[in-house]
Amino acid sequence: METTQNIFRPREMYETMLKNQYHAAAEQFYDALARQANTDQATNAMHVKDYKAAEEEVKAAEKSLGKAKSSKGWTIFGIVISFLAAIIVGVIGGMNAKTMWWLILVAVALLGLGVFFIVLLNTKVKNAVALAKEELEKKKAIAKTKLDLCYKDMEGLNDLLDDSMPCQVMEKATPLIDLDRTFTPERVSYMKDTFGFKEETDPDTSVLGVLSGHIQGNPFVLEKVFRHEVRDKVYEGTLVITWTTTSTDADGHSHTETHTETLHAEAIHPAPSYWDETRLIFASEVAPNLHFSRQPSGMSDKSDKEKEKFVRRRVKELDKKEEKAIKEGKNFTKLGNDEFEAYFGADNRDHEVEYRLMYNALAQVATLDLLKNPKPYGDDFVMVKDGMLTSVCSRHSQNFDYYATANSFANYDFAAGRKYFIDYCDAFIRGLFFDLAPILAVPLYQTHKPRDYIYNGGYPTNLSSFEHESLINKMDRGLFMPKDADESLPLLLKESNAVKAGRSDEVCVSSRSYKTTPMVDYVSVHGGDGHFHDVPVHWIQYDEVSCKRNVGIAGSKKSRSVWNHSSLEPLKKYLKDNFHFERGLVSFYLGEKDHLNSKDGDEIDSYLNKD
Repeated sequence: METTQNIFRPREMYETMLKNQYHAAAEQFYDALARQANTDQATNAMHVKDYKAAEEEVKAAEKSLGKAKSSKGWTIFGIVISFLAAIIVGVIGGMNAKTMWWLILVAVALLGLGVFFIVLLNTKVKNAVALAKEELEKKKAIAKTKLDLCYKDMEGLNDLLDDSMPCQVMEKATPLIDLDRTFTPERVSYMKDTFGFKEETDPDTSVLGVLSGHIQGNPFVLEKVFRHEVRDKVYEGTLVITWTTTSTDADGHSHTETHTETLHAEAIHPAPSYWDETRLIFASEVAPNLHFSRQPSGMSDKSDKEKEKFVRRRVKELDKKEEKAIKEGKNFTKLGNDEFEAYFGADNRDHEVEYRLMYNALAQVATLDLLKNPKPYGDDFVMVKDGMLTSVCSRHSQNFDYYATANSFANYDFAAGRKYFIDYCDAFIRGLFFDLAPILAVPLYQTHKPRDYIYNGGYPTNLSSFEHESLINKMDRGLFMPKDADESLPLLLKESNAVKAGRSDEVCVSSRSYKTTPMVDYVSVHGGDGHFHDVPVHWIQYDEVSCKRNVGIAGSKKSRSVWNHSSLEPLKKYLKDNFHFERGLVSFYLGEKDHLNSKDGDEIDSYLNKD
């Protein structure tokens, strides 16, 4: 997309202009959908008010039922206490009938009190509980009716919601940043063939979410990857021991003393470790021979005095590095901007000419503006340049979900739904923009357009492996659970042997987890009593279990609203009620033995994409 809107000072431009533009674009986008759906906001507000009032009545009815049940509990308690007291008093009175005959009368009175509580329980208390339950059910029914009416108000608008809306809002305000609806095989192939990009083929990784796009033809992808690794885990155990010692004082008296000690022991065994990682990968032919990495400086929120001290210390370190490089004939020369060198910290760079070309004076100023200011995120990113690929991994993106589905935006309350959508778009765009900001701060990344790339076609699948795994990870995990797997552990889902079936893809999903078995090691530890003791250390033995299941994945031109209201009967034999739909893509469970052929794929495609 041609555009003249370059962003050479990303942080400053965001704070002074883009932040408000993005917010306004989100408001306009949602309001436009509301107009398209003919949503009556005033009527919905009235219905929401009625529903919330009904909900308050439900809460009041729940409190009344709670009080009635409490009365029932106290009545039952009174019955138990009355009869128990009657028995005790009666037994005591019977044993001392001549002198304590009056206890018999007390026992009879207590029995009478117990009978009274029984009658009360089965009449007034029982009726009170029944009436409270009945009243609660009535109030719930009324509240549900009012809630259904609210959803009816919002039905048209909720149907128009789409997974890609935050991307559309961002593109509207900044055309320079062009976002894709899906990460296509063509885009993947372009990044692989031209820039050396690699797919996530490691069997210990699985793609949870993917978002791609380009800046002036330079492609990028934001991926959330689930990672697995087996590491040694330290288990700890304790054992409390006691012993006694006897001593004799100066007067010849013996004294016994009891001692207590807690013994500690450790055992090391392998255990799986899981974590997510979100990172942005940007591809460009700019500085193709340059490699470096940098870590956050940790100075964004420090005082000016601390920052000055940091720069002085770093400059001394870089001076020594430069002197050493000269002596050893290595290629490292400081830039003239000490402050930039200190904060950016890419002193492991391997191509000084290309580094200076990339980080000219304008890039240094824009990058420093990012690194020194604490808002909105400050210097929270790791950046690695590996030839034509540059990756940015920020702290803020590890804690944000960029892959919210349209269902998360649906609401019964127009005002609340509008606020949630706008707030999410603000957070989505802010997070993505500041992952791109270290890229945007380099003018060459925006002004350099890559050479034209001719897509070769003939791809083995209709969709990329990134989209396959992203969709599969959103399906019901129970479909892929291996036999004997501990359901409390994560599942690692990896695509394999994906093939075309007409215009659909059939993907074999390899699912891995662990069977867990409690174990105990007994570690011998020397105690203060002079003896060795076996301290129990409880640990978990993890035995890997796996299975393979087949999944079908297809593209659909149907809108979400049409999809929601269409009859799925023609596809029942494929979908089997186990499917996931988003961004015009549908994944459906086939099972262990079922497969798709080209005829199946064409039949699915003809339905999903017919007018």
